[in-house]
Amino acid sequence: MKLELAENYLLDDQIEVSFDELAEWSGLSKAELRALVESGVLLPNNPQQRPWTFRGNYVVTVRSVCRLRDDFELDANMLPLAYVMVARIRDLEAQLRELQATMPGVFRQG
Repeated sequence: MKLELAENYLLDDQIEVSFDELAEWSGLSKAELRALVESGVLLPNNPQQRPWTFRGNYVVTVRSVCRLRDDFELDANMLPLAYVMVARIRDLEAQLRELQATMPGVFRQG
């Protein structure tokens, strides 16, 4: 599967991606991804089963973490914090979209 297809396809949490696919598509090294799993911020579908698989929507978040690492020259110790912050922002954006859908006209977009 090519990355172009992956970008349109893997936003769904019903899709599984392998550890190797996540590393390839995210831009993070396997060591960096492993550290995110070991720190508890990146959760495999079944942590006891190897090789690990992950929900497809992790691809977008870890790609954002990779961009933050590159843009701000973050070291490996900062990646878990960056991941948590990006994931929280995505959750809050989803909640806001839900509120906007249920209460149109109350929230301004912009």
